[in-house]
Order: sequence, then C-alpha cells, then structure tokens
Amino acid sequence: MSELIRTIVGRLRAVVANRRHEPRKGLRLVCSVSLHDPKAKATASASTRRAPSLECHTRDLSATGLALVAPSIRVNDRYLTNTTLRLLLEHPAGTLEIIAQPVRYEQLPPDSDETGYLIGVHIISMSDDDRIRYEQHLTRA
Repeated sequence: MSELIRTIVGRLRAVVANRRHEPRKGLRLVCSVSLHDPKAKATASASTRRAPSLECHTRDLSATGLALVAPSIRVNDRYLTNTTLRLLLEHPAGTLEIIAQPVRYEQLPPDSDETGYLIGVHIISMSDDDRIRYEQHLTRA
C-alpha cells in the first residue's frame, strides 16, 4: 500500500510543480553506488576493502543532483534511501566520486522500459577536479 501512495504522490508532484532549480540533462552513465562511510578513508585497512555496492545507471544529471535507476533499493541488508551514498560515476573523462543524499525514490512501473527503482539524489560534495569535469560535461551535453 505504501508503494502505491508513493507512486501517486510522485505523479502528482510531476503535475503540480517541478521543484528542480537546475536544468536536467538526460544522460545515461554507469554508476556504482555504495553506502558512504566517512571513517573508511581514515584507516588503511578499511580503505583497501571494497565496500558492497550496487551497479546502476543515471537517467539524468544536473549541477545539484542525479536520477539513478537501480535494480534494488538495498545493498545487502541496508536501504539506500535513508543514508548518505558514495557514487562512482563512469564519466567520459574518467571516474568521478560523488557523495550524495537520497531525496526521493519510486518503483518503476512494470510497463516501463526500465526495471527497478528511480532514486533521486542531491549532490553533497565532490572534489574540485571532479566538479570541474562534471560541470564541463553538463554544459557540452
């Protein structure tokens, strides 16, 4: 029942108001999503271990956020929807690391071309070099 309500609210939101402030570019890029652990870089043993991740792709991108299509909303037993995420975006100029916060999700309809979940994320941070490459790609697309 809650998925039905979430779907109805998502469709209503699209009809009533588009709250996005930045223009979106429809770009499909491969992306690896894992749970962000800020402590992982602090210890050498933790940084050498590969965190469990989920292979996704982008539906669209903007300067402030991305829409991801994911086969699931969980990595192992943890939900992607209520925690900070680490995205490794396979960008034409090289892999970009993005720290993002999910802001919404919905299950894609069964008659859709894609299956799984659409997850909207807000970009929290990325390195200065990654930000430059990311924004340059947006302006060219």
